Amino acid sequence: MIDALHIAATGLRSGQRQLDTISNNVANLQTPGFKASRVNFADIATPLPALGETLEQSQPEQRLGGVRITSTSTSFEPGEMRQTGSPLDVAIDGNGFYEFEATDGSLVYSRSGQFRLDEDGYLRNFQGLRLSGDVQIPREGADLRISPEGEVTVQMPAELERTVVGTIEVVRFAAADAMRSIGDNLYAVTAQAGTAVYGRAGDDGAGKLRQGQMEMANVEIIEEMSSLVLAQRAYQLNARVLQAADQVMDTINNLRR
Repeated sequence: MIDALHIAATGLRSGQRQLDTISNNVANLQTPGFKASRVNFADIATPLPALGETLEQSQPEQRLGGVRITSTSTSFEPGEMRQTGSPLDVAIDGNGFYEFEATDGSLVYSRSGQFRLDEDGYLRNFQGLRLSGDVQIPREGADLRISPEGEVTVQMPAELERTVVGTIEVVRFAAADAMRSIGDNLYAVTAQAGTAVYGRAGDDGAGKLRQGQMEMANVEIIEEMSSLVLAQRAYQLNARVLQAADQVMDTINNLRR
């Protein structure tokens, strides 16, 4: 019965994590650039005992069975491209991330391209983090344009030709799904994700930029609701196993009196 309680408890803990993840996906259905997460499970397996040993002799203190969470992965499948018309909305059509400078000096990454200009003419995201690179828009610059390759140009007063003020780079990783979510649509690099590869948008598999467009969340509401129903049922079944084990133990205790 102790094993039954342990197995049910591992199922409840894992089920709660899955419910929390699905709820977060649904809550961010309308968040631009949001990427859905998935919880990955595995059985808690016990190795077979050595020849001539019983399971109790080889592993006397190990609890048997149950489920555990191996990881929480992020799906970087592209979301719907939505036209906004704003020159500071720039979506990545393909693979890659924008790189931002965090307040502690570290580098973080995001797929969300909703920018704003600060007082010095640098591009920042909605959390106020500055976009890495050399892009600086002069105050007197007008008609901001960003090409699919990331070249940023403006029209300066009394000049016939447009002025190039920098290039937005797209950053790629060998295993982007191994990046760690740190909230606010931002991701940190992990050893499993690999090193950052910088490049021009559209080159070597990097996505091209789409000015005036916004990538929406890649959350599929029907898929999420189906997963939610299954997760709720699994949670309920584990709760019933816990209740049944408790009732059996209570009956055994009463028989001993």
